[in-house]
This record gives sequence, structure tokens and C-alpha cells, in this order.
Amino acid sequence: MDYVYNKDNNLLKQGVAMQQRQTTTKSAIKEAFIQLLATKSFEEISISQLTKKAGVNRSTFYLHYLDKQDFLEQLKEETLDTIRDIFRQECHNPKKALEEVLSYFYESKSFFLEIAKNPSFCFSDNIRSFLMSMLESTPGSRYLISRAYQLPERYAVTMYISGLTGLIVDWIINEAQESPQQLTKIILDSPGMEWFKEKEI
Repeated sequence: MDYVYNKDNNLLKQGVAMQQRQTTTKSAIKEAFIQLLATKSFEEISISQLTKKAGVNRSTFYLHYLDKQDFLEQLKEETLDTIRDIFRQECHNPKKALEEVLSYFYESKSFFLEIAKNPSFCFSDNIRSFLMSMLESTPGSRYLISRAYQLPERYAVTMYISGLTGLIVDWIINEAQESPQQLTKIILDSPGMEWFKEKEI
């Protein structure tokens, strides 16, 4: 029985160690990608440049990704998964959800600065989807926004979401000069934000 226990325990340790190596390798590739994005477009970055910058060989890259496009898609999905997790955890408190998402951007602002400027990531579209999800989860939000803008609901919501998306993207592109808490306050003090306060708990 001791042998079986030790064998299983060793297998578990090996699995954890392998997972840690994979995480470290992917983090190195991601960091290299951020640095390369500062001077090149996504299309100009080759896998050879990426792996050389990350200090890994090409075969290691292909253990994790099918190709450069798959790398980009996985990176985008990881970002979206994090935002979705924040929203799920704070779905009853839009104010806190917004502040948590802004904090997530702030903590990795060099990365988000580069992807916000790169059209391959469709960053604005992802922000817009997040904001729309929060809005749709709050009954009565469309009416409150329409009333604040004094426009038909459809146009008021479009103007509201587009403006808020632009504000967040501009904040990131300008290197997040305000803290997440400061930007949250700026947003909450803008027209049409009553629905945030209505649902706050």
C-alpha cells in the first residue's frame, strides 16, 4: 500500500511540476510577444522571432500552439475568460465588476496597451461585449439610459455603450493614468449610470 501511495504521490508531483513548466513557458512567450508588439504588428512577428525573444525553441512553441494564429486566439480567449469570471462572480454588483475588470487591465497595462492598439485583437469589440453583458443582466437599465440621454432606447444604448467603450480604450492607450478606482468614479458620475447604482448591493 505504501508503494502505491508513493507512486501516486510522485505522479501527482510530476503533474504539478509539468503544469508549472507549461505555465512558465507560456508566460515567457506572452511576455516576448508584448515586447515585440511594441515595435511590430502581429503580422510582422514571426514564430522564430517570438521563440528567440522568449528563450524557447520552436518545438516547445508547437507543444502549446498549432501556429501563430492559434497563439493569438488562445491569448484572446484567456483574456475573455478572466473578464467572464469576474463578471460571473460580481454579476449582482456591476460597480464592483467594472472596478475589478479595470484593475485586471491596470495590473497588466503594458500588455493591454499593445493589444488595444493592435486591430488583430478586436479589443474594443471585447470591451463592448462585456459592457453589454452587464447591461443586459440588469432589468430596467435600457429605460434608465434612454431617459438619461432623452433618446429612443436603441440609439441611447448604442451611444452609451460606444462612449463607455471609447473611454476605457482611451484610458488604456494613454497608459492608465488614473487608478481603476478613479476611473470607476468618473464612469459612475457620467450620464446614464443610474442603473449601476440601482443594482448596487
